[in-house]
Amino acid sequence: MPKFKTPITLVALFAFLAGIMPLPLPTSTSQAFSVGEEKEVGEKLLTLVRKSFHVIDDPDVTQYINDVGRRILTVAGPQYFDYHFFVISDKEFNAFAAPSGLIFIHSGLIEAMNSEGELISVMAHECGHVTSRHISDRISKSAKTSIGTAALLIAGIAMGGGALSQALVTGSMAANAAMNLKFSREDEEEADRLSFKWMQAMESDPVSMESMLGKMQRISVYRTANIPPYLLTHPEPKQRLGYVQDLIMNAGQGKTYKASDDFSFLRVKQRVTVATKDPSTIRALFTRKAEEGKDLQSVMAQYGLALIAQNGADYAKAETLLKSVIAAYPDRPILKTDLAALYLQSGRLQEALPLLNASQAADSRSLYTKYTMAQALEQQGEQKKALALYQDLLPELPDHAMLQRTVGNLETNMGRKGVGHYYLGRHFWLEGDAKNARYHLTATLGDPTVDPPILVKAKTLLADIERLDKEL
Repeated sequence: MPKFKTPITLVALFAFLAGIMPLPLPTSTSQAFSVGEEKEVGEKLLTLVRKSFHVIDDPDVTQYINDVGRRILTVAGPQYFDYHFFVISDKEFNAFAAPSGLIFIHSGLIEAMNSEGELISVMAHECGHVTSRHISDRISKSAKTSIGTAALLIAGIAMGGGALSQALVTGSMAANAAMNLKFSREDEEEADRLSFKWMQAMESDPVSMESMLGKMQRISVYRTANIPPYLLTHPEPKQRLGYVQDLIMNAGQGKTYKASDDFSFLRVKQRVTVATKDPSTIRALFTRKAEEGKDLQSVMAQYGLALIAQNGADYAKAETLLKSVIAAYPDRPILKTDLAALYLQSGRLQEALPLLNASQAADSRSLYTKYTMAQALEQQGEQKKALALYQDLLPELPDHAMLQRTVGNLETNMGRKGVGHYYLGRHFWLEGDAKNARYHLTATLGDPTVDPPILVKAKTLLADIERLDKEL
């Protein structure tokens, strides 16, 4: 079941989504749901997702998942929207394309994957729905459904069919409306065909689509017994599996693809799994897998055990395991960042710095390395240098709540209290705490020393909060 941060948020979700643009939808496609309307619903839906669920804000996970998304969009061509990809801490075997290019991948789905190809197949499928504007078309063709009701139902379907999901669509005409909004067989086939085409363009073997649909079919056997058909995000996996197998067969035996490199995927998968699961439920599984051999899957199980030990403050065990992973893959600089992060957490700053320098020299794009380097500089007392690095990360990680809080505290410590209040306001807003967000943003506006650009940002965000509070 999705984990709502507070019970009252569910009530707010009902009221808020039901109030979004409560006008009858046009009955003809000539007056279809516009790009602007789709963006508005998407923006409001994202606000509630951020307030209601735990979105994994690990810079490493965020960069990886969005890099995969950008690789897909590069071959997909020009788009209507700026896409944003999120990993949600939720056990459901689900992924969902929400209005305006917002794509949510549940941690339970990532946990079930074995390769980057499987992840690409799912993300490309979701991008196919957005590119084809299936969501807006479904809404436009539901002549008796208001956009507000549609948004409510989209949220319910996106949650993957749990009890809260069903509750969201309970009410007059909700089930029938949800049936109208559910992706049709034609929608699913079009998204699958686009995914297949894009995977070929990326030289990623589409056989991964077959393996993912096989898993979906097995899981659907018991899911469909408990979930109403109008809440099935991606229905009829058996039929989808059949025509995907035909696509693979018709592609011919002579087609070649790049050799799969699953290191980055499996490493991120372990980070997501350890961040979202009780260690007692995964430790034995990782231990068995780690003992199976020295292949990538076994080594990444050791990596997962290292993360569990680190989270439990067993730093010696974590170091031993992590060094074993580094010995198996010495050419992966990101592992040096992992070891540096462990050293920082255990108070070994001077040992962390050379590792970070080496990792950054090998891969200057890594947001995780830059973030960890900023933490090291902060520990070293180099607040000005640390702040500069954190600020460099802000455009890349605009919704990272802890980054906003760290910048806010550093700005305050360096005497710029008004600016500090702005970033703390953003932190609380991203955490779903409108009351504290409003307090800090109001303090920013009351500080005459704050530069105009920050004042404009604070005023705009405060106005958004006030507007949303009224609608809630």
